[in-house]
Parts: sequence; C-alpha cells; structure tokens
Amino acid sequence: MKDKIARSLAEIKMGSPVTPEAIVAVRELYAPFHEYEPYEGIGVFRDQAYGEHERQRLDVFAPDGIAEPRPVVIFVHGGGFVGGERRAPGTAYYDNVGVWAARNGFVGVTMSYRLAPQYPFPAGPDDVAGAVRWVRENIFSHGGDPNAIVLLGQSAGASHVAAYGARAERDERVRAVALMSGVYDFEHFEDAPNVRAYVGTSPQQRAAASSIAGLVASRLPVLVLVSEFDLPPFHEQAWLLAQAIYERDGLSPNFLYLPRHNHLSQISHLNAKGIEDQVLSDRLSEFVRVYTTPAVPAF
Repeated sequence: MKDKIARSLAEIKMGSPVTPEAIVAVRELYAPFHEYEPYEGIGVFRDQAYGEHERQRLDVFAPDGIAEPRPVVIFVHGGGFVGGERRAPGTAYYDNVGVWAARNGFVGVTMSYRLAPQYPFPAGPDDVAGAVRWVRENIFSHGGDPNAIVLLGQSAGASHVAAYGARAERDERVRAVALMSGVYDFEHFEDAPNVRAYVGTSPQQRAAASSIAGLVASRLPVLVLVSEFDLPPFHEQAWLLAQAIYERDGLSPNFLYLPRHNHLSQISHLNAKGIEDQVLSDRLSEFVRVYTTPAVPAF
C-alpha cells in the first residue's frame, strides 16, 4: 500500500502556487483511509470565536472521559496566505489533524485566520496570538492544559506560527512549535503574487515578516519538517532555519525529512489508517510529549 500511494503521489504535478486539481488529487488519494464525523470517543466543538472577524474561528477536538488536563495542539492550515480553511465540509480535512491530536492523547484545535490581500502581515501571527489567548482562557473546560500548548503550522500556517514564535511578547504557555514547509526568510523566497499580497514588495517589508532571527533568539523548541517532493524553495527555507539553529547551538536541530511525500500529502496523510506510514505521527506525538511534560524543561 505504501508503494502504491508513493507512486500515485509521484504522478501528481506540484507547482507554485498549488493548483486546486493537485489539492483534490492528494485528498482523494487518502480519503479511504480517514475517519469521518461523528468521531467515536471524541467531542467536537465547532466555530468557537477567538475574534470578531468571521474567519477568526476554531474547532476543538477533545477525547471523551478526560481525567486530567491534556496537552493542547493548535493547528494552523496553509493556503498561500490568500486562501485555505481549517475545514472542508464533506472531507476529512483538516479535521484529520484535530482527530489525530485527540487519538494521541492531546486536545486538538484547528483554526482559521484572516487572509491577504485584505489582511497582510502581521495579521497571521496576530491571529495565532488570538487563538492562543482563547485556548489559554477556555481550553480547561474541554480537558486541555492551558499551560501546555504546542503550535503546528503547515505551509503559510507554518510561516504564521514561526512569526508568532519569533515575537518577544509571545505567551510562555506555548512550549514548542512544529513547522511544516513554511517560509521563514522572505528575503530569500520567490516573489510570487500571493507572497507580495501578504508581505509587500519592499526589502524592509520582507525583512520585517521574516522570522528566523527572532525564532532563534527566542530559544523556543522547534521541529523543522520538509517533504522529499516539496519544491526547492521550501527545502531552502527549511535549511536556512535549521542552519541558524545549528549556528546558535553547535548541535543538529530537530529536523524531520518526510520521504516520498509532497507539499500536500505531508499533512493530508496525518491520522490515515492502514497506510503503514506513521513517521510523521510518531515523531510529532513524541515532540509534543517531550515539551509538555513537566519534568522536561521547555528551554
């Protein structure tokens, strides 16, 4: 099954920006292996407002019968800064991330955020901050531990998470961040229309939106992820961030290379059953546990 899926992924043409056809093709590939609502043993609490805008909404996925507070994983979706959604009704996406969190002993949160061009940088990290604030104030009633939050971002969502982590005033309850194929240095990334819509065109704007220096200075634990079939600019971004962490510590950063995956399959396959591919699930769940266990320091 793993080889069959890998061959199918290799046949899907990936470009920048990602086409709707590619999104559908990847999602259809994993659709038979996902769970669909209602999710047995998981309570789902939809459309919680963390701000006034219609896109400032989140969904909570909490295991039934929680006896003590669980770590919280907040997922921030991709979409090239100008699109994307936390949930595509009638599909498993991106409920699959919230369900994965609940199935692994955490409380999952999936969030939407405001989009460019109407809402350029720093709207992304501002909205992550808003979701973190909501979790801090409300997640205990859903069985979550407001003092043990991990952020997971994919593509544009990873850029927003990184930018939030780079802030000096970020919430200390955020214990770690996992970044999947994001942009962390806009001065060394393609000058595409969707990127310009979010960060602007001037060198000063691109520098202000770049997160590597602030993220490295924060000493926040980071898991850097990239897929084998990601386009070269995403490999470069992962390398730039990993290199900066190495230069700070003199040690190899926490890095995960996903073989035989592309920019979409990396997150679309999470929580899929029967595909024999648990590399991301295993590594991500261990990362969350390490940095939300009281006996293990976060810094």
